[in-house]
Amino acid sequence: MRLVSYGPKWQERAGILSDGAIVDLEAAMRAAGVGAPTSVLRVLLEEPNWRSVLDKAYAARGALKAIEARSVRLGAPLPFPRQMLIAGANTKSHIAEAAPVLKDPTPPREPMILAKSISSLCGPFDEVIHPPETKKLDYDIELGVVIGRRCRRIEESEVKDYIAGYLTVNEMSARDIQLAEHETNPFYRVHFLGKSFDTFCPTGPALVTVDEIPWGKPLKMRTEVNGEVRQDSDTSDLYFGIEALVSYCSRGTTLFPGDIIVTGSPAGVAFFMKPPKFLKPGDSVRCEIETVGAIENRIRAEAG
Repeated sequence: MRLVSYGPKWQERAGILSDGAIVDLEAAMRAAGVGAPTSVLRVLLEEPNWRSVLDKAYAARGALKAIEARSVRLGAPLPFPRQMLIAGANTKSHIAEAAPVLKDPTPPREPMILAKSISSLCGPFDEVIHPPETKKLDYDIELGVVIGRRCRRIEESEVKDYIAGYLTVNEMSARDIQLAEHETNPFYRVHFLGKSFDTFCPTGPALVTVDEIPWGKPLKMRTEVNGEVRQDSDTSDLYFGIEALVSYCSRGTTLFPGDIIVTGSPAGVAFFMKPPKFLKPGDSVRCEIETVGAIENRIRAEAG
């Protein structure tokens, strides 16, 4: 199943996407007699048996009016998760491309977990705002994993039972701010702010439920900037896989339904190109993950 959010930003409604058309999720749930949460997140939070509830809503959708997906704005499928956690330096190819500038290019012994502001989320086709504070705006295609059940201290073997589904994510960064190039001491890095400007996290186009994709199947990942292929890999490149990441994050942090864990980006980011090719206003960035879907965002200068 594919679940979307549609409508004006911060006012999105939840919908079921099928064959290019959207049926309002609240209307479908009412038709099925199974309650009517108004967002994808509320379904995950309020319906312990959310998959069964969604199946009933999906079966009832046929009698309802559908709208063409291309006729409405799609928002982030989960615009208000409680947490968004980021796995840094988590692909073999990305660690390899960084080797020339790293003092020690060996992979981390445990996942390197960062975070990103919820307000950085935007829709799969929204414009990305290029803030005046950065000259080094960068892209990162990553698979987003959405938690489906509250969990803490789960084993890797249990992780599959706690996953709701997947998103395509462009986990963007202002590299000069992230790496605090304004400081003389390299210790003073500000990863959070450098990754958290508004619109720095396009996601979507839908939440693809976990049953849509065979568990463990490598998924192709590809980024294009103005039609030029920049990243071309698959999820087998992950150093710590989904099971390891979710289990690790759950050790000390309770994970809630709707939380997003972003799993890591392959080689090809602008920062390590020679010369670097950072994004500028007018550029178009397309990120696509096999089966999960494609997102495409134009870069726009922030209005003065």
